[in-house]
Amino acid sequence: MKKVKECKKSKELITAIAAAKAAGKVIMKHYGKLHQIRVKSARLGIVTETDLLAQKKIKAVIRKNFPKAEFFAEEDKNHPKISHLTWVVDPLDGTTNFSRSIRTFTVSIALLRNHRPVIGVVFDPNSGELFYAEKGCGAFANGKRISVSSVSKPEHGLFSISIPRRAKTRKENYTSLKKLFGIMGGLRNFGTAALHLSLIAAGRIDAYLEYGLYAWDSAAGIVLVQEAGGRITDYKGCKYNMFSGESLVATNGKIHRQVIRELNK
Repeated sequence: MKKVKECKKSKELITAIAAAKAAGKVIMKHYGKLHQIRVKSARLGIVTETDLLAQKKIKAVIRKNFPKAEFFAEEDKNHPKISHLTWVVDPLDGTTNFSRSIRTFTVSIALLRNHRPVIGVVFDPNSGELFYAEKGCGAFANGKRISVSSVSKPEHGLFSISIPRRAKTRKENYTSLKKLFGIMGGLRNFGTAALHLSLIAAGRIDAYLEYGLYAWDSAAGIVLVQEAGGRITDYKGCKYNMFSGESLVATNGKIHRQVIRELNK
């Protein structure tokens, strides 16, 4: 694992953590209650009033410290072009779980500098577990440094591959599952991309694959995985583009080549 320097939390990271926790309180206040559910589109899934309230809280907390903050947030109707500094927000990653009273959902906040994520915060309001990372400073869970697992053989690893509702992405992810089914040790799925990536960073699962993610799904988790010593590419093993809506492969790095090889057979 690469060496990282000891860093004092930046104002941006402290703010992102505060915003994530504030959104978590909003979410848990509404958890288990009846929700007005609206289908955004076949591509973007569903939204509840809690998503909107949590996003509003995140923006308010960030703008208190950064009045000119610009956002690329899931529940905005119009998504602006990414500027030099942009906050990428998924106020409730795992809305379907939340709406069905399944306790697996997170708050995900990232800061992009020149289109690259440099800060990532993922908060699980159910357990209170907080994952965070800042580029060059390592990854942490509840204040303790974390790192990816040491698993070096796919057959000993835990994988996660989503089967989403959208037809194209469902087909692509199912194809990946079939290709890897024979070499993976186990399979888990939690219904929130941000949590999957956080668990890679924390060494609890070893590989996560999904086709059709959006920037708000992956931006925070990218920082966590990379700072924890993991690796992220597309299905071809090339640089991952979080704005492409294409494929993501995140692993502990030690089984990455084997996974990519199987995907491209």
